[in-house]
Amino acid sequence: MLLQTAALDPQETIDVFIAGSGPIGATFAKRCVDAGLRVLMVELGAADSFTSKPMKGENRSVQFAPGQVPIPGYHKKNEIEYQKDIDRFVNVIKGALSTVSIPTSNNHIATLDPAVVSNSTAQPFISLGKNPCQDPFVNLGAEAVTRGVGGMTTHWTCATPEFTTDTERPKLSTDAAEDESIWKDLYAQAKSIIGTSTTQFDHSIRHNLVLKTYEDLYGRTRAFGPLPLACHRLSDPDYVEWHATDRILEELFTDPAKRARFTLLTNHRCTKLVFKHYRPKEENAVEYALVENLLPHTQSPGETAPVQKIKARAYVVACGAVATAQVLANSHIPPDETVIPFPGGTKGSGGGEPNAIIETPLMPMLGKFITEQPMTFCQVVLNSSLMEVVKNPPWPNMDWWKAKVAKHIAEFPNDPIPIPFRDPEPQVTIKFTEEHPWHVQIHRDAFSYGAVAENMDTRVIVDFRFFGYTQPQEANELTFQRHYRDAYDMPQPTFRFEMSADDRARARRMMDDMCNIALKIGGYLPGSEPQFMTPGLALHLAGTTRAGLDANKTVADTRCKVHNFDNLYVGGNNVIETGFAANPTLTSICYAIRASNDIISKLKPRRA
Repeated sequence: MLLQTAALDPQETIDVFIAGSGPIGATFAKRCVDAGLRVLMVELGAADSFTSKPMKGENRSVQFAPGQVPIPGYHKKNEIEYQKDIDRFVNVIKGALSTVSIPTSNNHIATLDPAVVSNSTAQPFISLGKNPCQDPFVNLGAEAVTRGVGGMTTHWTCATPEFTTDTERPKLSTDAAEDESIWKDLYAQAKSIIGTSTTQFDHSIRHNLVLKTYEDLYGRTRAFGPLPLACHRLSDPDYVEWHATDRILEELFTDPAKRARFTLLTNHRCTKLVFKHYRPKEENAVEYALVENLLPHTQSPGETAPVQKIKARAYVVACGAVATAQVLANSHIPPDETVIPFPGGTKGSGGGEPNAIIETPLMPMLGKFITEQPMTFCQVVLNSSLMEVVKNPPWPNMDWWKAKVAKHIAEFPNDPIPIPFRDPEPQVTIKFTEEHPWHVQIHRDAFSYGAVAENMDTRVIVDFRFFGYTQPQEANELTFQRHYRDAYDMPQPTFRFEMSADDRARARRMMDDMCNIALKIGGYLPGSEPQFMTPGLALHLAGTTRAGLDANKTVADTRCKVHNFDNLYVGGNNVIETGFAANPTLTSICYAIRASNDIISKLKPRRA
């Protein structure tokens, strides 16, 4: 669906231009529009998931249902079919993910018809992310992106923990007390924006069974607790509404005054930003954003897709860790008429070796120091002894539990499992600590893997996902190929990522810990025994446009303003400069709040 809110005047200068419509871009948009600024947001993908809300006031010219307006970016897991059968959601996630860099395969198919086109060592297939420059041994093979309004929040787990230690949490100030205060305030605001809670599974039997069993087993030696989640219980307490980007964008669609200041263009590619000049280490600015409509509806046959030069007072690139760096890398290729001075002569904007990497002299740390999370996974079937605990919970204040079990047994006396059919899943975590430096999720959720066979009852299945961290290393990088293109005709991303010796040893300890914890409550489900997952599968790539206090090792400052640019900001997991194990979305929202405040302080006073 092509979605446009307020009309766009090509001659109008926008206050804030935003590339990307995920939760980070949406946070920038909400805060800037709330402050009275005019915002244009472009999204490469479509708006393919909606909820509806009443329009405020009498202006109801755009209706989704009587008296309602559509809000894009809704979590697809909220559909009733997935609330009832979470394993069916696995295919939705798979369909939403596009793998970033696929090494070409030169495997010879001896039985292929000799008259047909075939792959070869000399000329491998290169379309749709197939990348001849990608070394499979240093690839993040499962790293993927989601294109569309809401980004990955249309299918994410909604896990929103804080970074809790100095290892994970970046520094926003050199003063420790001030840094602590800044983060405390930002996390409180971020939780409010996305709607984080730790109480929505308090009346789940399975949740309490897992949590309290572990608390009894480990006492105070490990910090088991409810996983912070962006969701809320519905009037039917067996179901929840999972929060996504629609929650952040809501008032920009339902409030007529705010709607008039906000334009969202879908199926539009931010191809590049054009800079005032291309001289490194000099103060610079973005002149305009080059935006292309990929699905024009009024296009004549043979006519090229319309391209617009969008001028704004501030520019935000927040389209994911890969695409944000991709847009900035592409921006380093100047317009054809530009001539750049180089020592010993000049050169224009094109050329280079056949497999040349795009040079980024204006942002030398672009794509450097990237991090991802090593990940271990298993599923267990609960011990049969725990079914007796379900029937007779030993913990106080469990009358609600006993009543639900008694009702289920009375209604379904032939069911061998005493857990009610619609009992919510467990959502348990163990916090990252310096002694156990990994983030733990003990739950039953949908990912692009781990679906349970139909002959198993998912009420007795528990998933274990342990997420480690990797130390930032400059050699770990994301680069972009000048002469290979991705499916959207942008420079092809290429990874070079290797874990350090410490990273590898820590990952082994994490696996040992997962196995020890998992076997305390059950036995492994055949096919889901403990395993390391393909690098990148956590989908928490970070550091591609890192922000921080040291200008020599970052792309942007702690307010996410790109060094030497007075009107360019970045947002997303890509700004996080530390290695981390916990889910990063809440922390990235914190950065977006801080950056938005900087934009507002610069632009708002000048609006007369």
